[in-house]
Amino acid sequence: MSPRNLSLIALSLVAIAASVALFHHLNHTPSPAVNQGKIPIQPPLSQGKHQGTSSLPATESLTQEAIQSQLALWSNNGAGGLALSLKNLIAVLHLSPVETAAVKQIFARRDAELTALLTAMYSGEAADDRQHFTSICALLRNKGLRNDLASVLSASNLAAFDANEASRQQQSIEARAYRDMADINSVVLLSDSQKQQALAALINKAPDKVEHEADTRAFLTLNYGQMLTDINPASIRGLTNLDHQLTSNPLATPNIDSPQYRQRSAATKAERIARDLSTLQNILDEKQLARYREHLEAEPAW
Repeated sequence: MSPRNLSLIALSLVAIAASVALFHHLNHTPSPAVNQGKIPIQPPLSQGKHQGTSSLPATESLTQEAIQSQLALWSNNGAGGLALSLKNLIAVLHLSPVETAAVKQIFARRDAELTALLTAMYSGEAADDRQHFTSICALLRNKGLRNDLASVLSASNLAAFDANEASRQQQSIEARAYRDMADINSVVLLSDSQKQQALAALINKAPDKVEHEADTRAFLTLNYGQMLTDINPASIRGLTNLDHQLTSNPLATPNIDSPQYRQRSAATKAERIARDLSTLQNILDEKQLARYREHLEAEPAW
């Protein structure tokens, strides 16, 4: 299946994998993975067992191979994401040879930490599933990187790093606002004045939306890498809702067809629609608000 046309089920499995408690759902329907050349992470051998003499049933062995392939993909994409961040950092900053070497060591340590976290997820050794997921996403989002860099960069380079990060964050905020604006324009004809007012209001609300979805986007890069941009924003939102339900409530059911999940999804959708309409309340007229409400309510409640 092409990443550009992923089904809800395939995407949900990736989000479900974000919680170690639900990781074993991959045993039944693992999401498609492509081994990009990195050696698959091998499962720990049980005491008394020798490689090549497993007594696992054939179907279970195939499942283990699928999970190994999935983890290999995550490891490759995770390392690739960190490598890209390093490349961009070196391109933006004017590093001395000593600084360059130190920064590379920092990223090497973070890559090793990410590998260890993914291996622990695979082996089931994580003590706290939600904290484990948060730690993985923090590395993928370069959280804590500034503190690491502060000890090795000059004051001018640290200031340049801060400015670059602020610019990237602002770009993400504006991109999110323009995406929401395009959604409104697809169903409601706005005047030029309304467009200006709506865009300003959307930019004001965008930081919260960007942060709300940030961990989901980060985790999905493990599976889709740079192809994540091909995933429909509505899918990102749905997976964020799923992830927040599962990680905020250890007793939440992962069954997206269950009445409990449908009820929570409907409530989440209603709250989101109320927030979106409230943002536009004093900008759109009653007919426009009603039309946009119809559009929002027609979307899946997930």
